[in-house]
Amino acid sequence: MSAPAQRPLMTGDPRVTGGRIRPDEVIRPAVAPPAAPAVPDPPESGSRFGLICAHLFVLGSCGVLAVALFYQFVRGEYTCPMCLFQRMFVLLSAIGPGYVIARSHGGTVTARDWARGWGWTVLAAGCGAAVAATQVLMHIVPPDPGYAATLFGLHLYTWSLIAFLAAVFGAALLLFLTPAQTLDAAGTRATARITLGLLLAFALANLAACFLMEGLHWGVTISALPTV
Repeated sequence: MSAPAQRPLMTGDPRVTGGRIRPDEVIRPAVAPPAAPAVPDPPESGSRFGLICAHLFVLGSCGVLAVALFYQFVRGEYTCPMCLFQRMFVLLSAIGPGYVIARSHGGTVTARDWARGWGWTVLAAGCGAAVAATQVLMHIVPPDPGYAATLFGLHLYTWSLIAFLAAVFGAALLLFLTPAQTLDAAGTRATARITLGLLLAFALANLAACFLMEGLHWGVTISALPTV
């Protein structure tokens, strides 16, 4: 019988190194490199359509209040209690996008900020639409001529109803388009200050106009509301 074949001696075999294993020849287990820390998603800077809509919404609300103040002080139209409530809901509706703009002043707008702002607008504009629709139904039966003057053939409370419904639809659409990532609003601080300052100015002007017309007799105004 032939002698069994011998295995080739490995480098680290004690028979090769004289019974001693050199440290540089010890086979050590492989160690995996440490995992890289998770990097958060960068702010989304490709689209600022929502921020532009927020500014346009606030400016549009200020425009609606400007028309109301013009009819009150320039054309001498007495503002009814229902009209006062509609003005308040215009301001409340503008708080939603105003909140989004205020958050953008810090540099970023999160999805939660976006949802809170436009969600509030849907609620406030919906309540304003209910008030405006109530006033429309009060004067819808002929031969009622309606209350106060008209603008392009429609009374101001009819335009108010249209504006509130458009606000609900627009805010719901922007709420549906809530961004998945944080919006990068860097470089918009100056614009945010201007828009919020304008909104605050019209809010104070509307408060002064209501006070000049009603004074402290709000009980008379509330009692003048229609009852079913």
